[in-house]
Amino acid sequence: MVVTVAVLPWPPAFVPELMGRAASEVEPLRHAADSALRGLVAELRRHADGQVVVVAPGEPGEHEAAGEVSFSGFGRDVRVPALPGAVGAVDPELPTSMMVARYLTHRVSADEPDMAKLWAGARWLTVDADGAAQLATELAGTDEPTAVVLLVDGAASHGPKAPRAEDSRAGAFDDAVAEALVRGDRDALAAVDLDLAGQVGADGAYLWPVMAGATAGGVWLGDVLFRGEPYGVGWTVALWRRG
Repeated sequence: MVVTVAVLPWPPAFVPELMGRAASEVEPLRHAADSALRGLVAELRRHADGQVVVVAPGEPGEHEAAGEVSFSGFGRDVRVPALPGAVGAVDPELPTSMMVARYLTHRVSADEPDMAKLWAGARWLTVDADGAAQLATELAGTDEPTAVVLLVDGAASHGPKAPRAEDSRAGAFDDAVAEALVRGDRDALAAVDLDLAGQVGADGAYLWPVMAGATAGGVWLGDVLFRGEPYGVGWTVALWRRG
C-alpha cells in the first residue's frame, strides 16, 4: 500500500556547482525538496518497515542507481557518493532524472546512515505512457508500506525564455495540477488533460494518473511546498500523506 508520495521536479539546476553564480536563485526549490523528502521518510517510518520507489518519465526500465553518480556530462565533474553497500563504477547511461534524484537523496541522508540505507534499498524506475497504468496498479497492490517519489516537471512554455514556445495556457495547466495536489484530489489528477499537457510541454504529465491510481483508497492530505517557473518550466514540490 502506498502511504506517502513526494512530488519533485528534476532539473540539473538543483546542483549548485552546475549553476555557478545563479545557484542561489534555486535555493528555495532545494529547500522545498529537502523538506518533502524528509517528510516522506518520516511518514514511511510511521508504518515500520517499508520501501521507497522512485518513478520518473522515460524509456521503461529499472535502474541501478545506488552507485556513485557523476554530473560530468553537464560540464562539471560533480560527484554524488555511492549509497551504503553499492558496488560498481559510475553508470554513464543513468537517466538525468535518476541522477538528480540521487543528488537530492544524498542531500538529506549524507549525515544519517539509517536514512542512507533506506535509499540504498530503493527501486529506481522510469516508465513511459504505455506502461503507466500497469505501474499504478502494481504500486496500489503492493502489500508492503510504500513511499513513492514522483519526478515530474510541469509545462515548459512559461514566458519568452522558456525551452518551448511561450503558451498562455501553461500557467493555468500547472495551477490546476498544484490545486489538485493541495486538495489531495485523486480524481483531478486522473483527469489531467494529456493532450493539453503535450501542447504546453509537460511531457511527463502521464505520471499524474499514475499517482492517482497508486494512491487508491482513503483520504489524502496534500501540501505544496514550492510552485514556480524560474526558468520558464513549471516546477512543483509537494507531499501527500494518508489522512
